[in-house]
Amino acid sequence: MSEGQKKSKYTATRRLQLKSKLLKKATSMLAAERDQNKRDRDDALNERVPPLKLSGLSAQELQELCKELHRKIDVVDDARYDIEVKVAKNDKEIQSLTQKIWEMKGSKQRTKLKRVKKSHDAMLGALTESKMTSKADFKANLKTVKKEEEKKEEVTDWRKNVEAMSGMEGRKKLFDAGHSDIVALYRCSLAAEKQTKLLKKATSMLVSEKEDKQRERESTLLERVPPLKLSGLSVQELQALCKDLHQKIDVVDEERYDVSLKVAKNDKEIIDLNIKINELRGKMKRPALKRVKISADAMLGALLGSKVKESVDFKANLKTVKKEEEKKEEVTDWRKNVEAMSGMEGRKKLFDAGQ
Repeated sequence: MSEGQKKSKYTATRRLQLKSKLLKKATSMLAAERDQNKRDRDDALNERVPPLKLSGLSAQELQELCKELHRKIDVVDDARYDIEVKVAKNDKEIQSLTQKIWEMKGSKQRTKLKRVKKSHDAMLGALTESKMTSKADFKANLKTVKKEEEKKEEVTDWRKNVEAMSGMEGRKKLFDAGHSDIVALYRCSLAAEKQTKLLKKATSMLVSEKEDKQRERESTLLERVPPLKLSGLSVQELQALCKDLHQKIDVVDEERYDVSLKVAKNDKEIIDLNIKINELRGKMKRPALKRVKISADAMLGALLGSKVKESVDFKANLKTVKKEEEKKEEVTDWRKNVEAMSGMEGRKKLFDAGQ
């Protein structure tokens, strides 16, 4: 083994054992999470729909109970329908976002082509699978195109022009020629009128679409939960009807719970996909922050959660730093310097200073 290749800390058998242990641990954690979710689901459903008690109830009380259960079914079914519509909308959005990510990644790679220098004769020979005996002249069968001569302005009789410009038609032509700005404004007004008509048409289409959705919703809910009929029913039949309605509430509430979980999952997936798209674009949006003028006392009060009575002086505990005074040069008597530099000693000092 070379020095560049480092020896692995774990052997192959040890790595396999660790991998199997990790897989077992992950499997047990997934099973525990699944059991916990099931317990949470059962607890939520039992809390929403308590068990039914029919013992000792009269016929009138049973009728009231049936009406109450039917009303609950209506409410739960309305919520389930709205959540199902939201799930369908989220599914479409997830599909469009995944398609967008697929396009941004550029997974559809173009085939790499080599640039080949080839003459026309060799290309024709390769296409016809035979050697060309004579060279091809591509300019032989080209058509000769003559350039159109510029049309000269015809000199017409001025009397014909006068006749053409007479009457209302002539006045209209003169008005259009001399008032181009007014004509442009008129065309703009026509375009604005056309735009308003389009907006009205779009608004009416949106209103009709909304009404169609509302009618579809009402028809679906009526089909799922038909109106209640209680006339002419005995006590036993009322009890059986109450049990059926209670069971139906359980089924509808379970479906609503499952669909609401799917909505939460889809919302998280949409957020993750949007983050992925922003990363692919390389654009991270900074959050919009407001500039707020606030004093130090108010800031401390907001942080501490209570009003600060005493004002805070931040300069109180600062150290006082004294500036070092510059050393002044001492002014000495020049006569002392002359006496010190005289004689052999002075000459020696001058010589040492010059060296």
